[in-house]
Amino acid sequence: MSFKRIVEKTWLATFIVVALVFVLVYFRDDADKMARVLDANVRMLGWAVIAQIAYFFTTVVTWQKALLYATGRTVALREGLTQILMVNFGKYIPGKVWGMAARGKRLTESGYDVEEIARASYLEQILLLLTGFAIALSAAALALGNPLYWLGLVLAVIAILLFRHGDHVIGKLAKVVPQAARLLRFFEVRMGTIPVIKLSIGYALQWLFLAGAFTFVCTSIISVELSPENVAVFVLSLTAGFLAGFLALFAPGGVGVREGVGAAILMSVVSLEEAVLLMLLFRVWVVAAELIAGAVVFIPGKKG
Repeated sequence: MSFKRIVEKTWLATFIVVALVFVLVYFRDDADKMARVLDANVRMLGWAVIAQIAYFFTTVVTWQKALLYATGRTVALREGLTQILMVNFGKYIPGKVWGMAARGKRLTESGYDVEEIARASYLEQILLLLTGFAIALSAAALALGNPLYWLGLVLAVIAILLFRHGDHVIGKLAKVVPQAARLLRFFEVRMGTIPVIKLSIGYALQWLFLAGAFTFVCTSIISVELSPENVAVFVLSLTAGFLAGFLALFAPGGVGVREGVGAAILMSVVSLEEAVLLMLLFRVWVVAAELIAGAVVFIPGKKG
């Protein structure tokens, strides 16, 4: 059996083992942390589960729409979740491109060509980042009370609206740099304003549902008043942490970077020790949620 075939058959099991080892090592020598987790508010955790499911559903539907707008066709809901999870699992491998490559291979097997896959992924990643910055800036404006963040939000929204003209910009670049014309075609997505707005709403909801899950997980462990300002801090911590981890190409899954940035922001409402605990717990939460979703879509598929 080839090495490639071995990897294909064992990657999910390997990921599960590594994730479990991470959890065990983290909690092994700290009974206080384990006690706090075991005493978590079940009602808040229930709301966190609902928010997490809403996040997965919104993420898949938005990916379906991105594919449709970029290529003129899309995939079924279950297949969409499979592809999203491939990208998420791939982020934990150094380089962060392996999940995208795995999804691209799966799309190729479904009849999509390389240009179509590149355009859909480009559309997804750019709008996901722009909406993330918009959510983070609006949360910062509410949490920190600095009007400059509202200006940043306006600029982020303008950038989103101008995205529909990206194909014109790429076309002009291709004329200026003809040597790169073939490469630039991979990013030439022609879309109207309404589709851009619809996709942006979808990506904004992704951020908000994930921030909701984060807020409920945190408040199930730590007693914090859910005032508008404190909720804004949780949203800012989640979005800023994930954006920093996303942009830190050297950190698989944003490990360390996400937790550091998020904890630094959370310190305005909780202690440093609590902030670090909450960020690490949510890392465990996200990994567990992805593993459960992966078991749902991958294991039955292999049996069939």
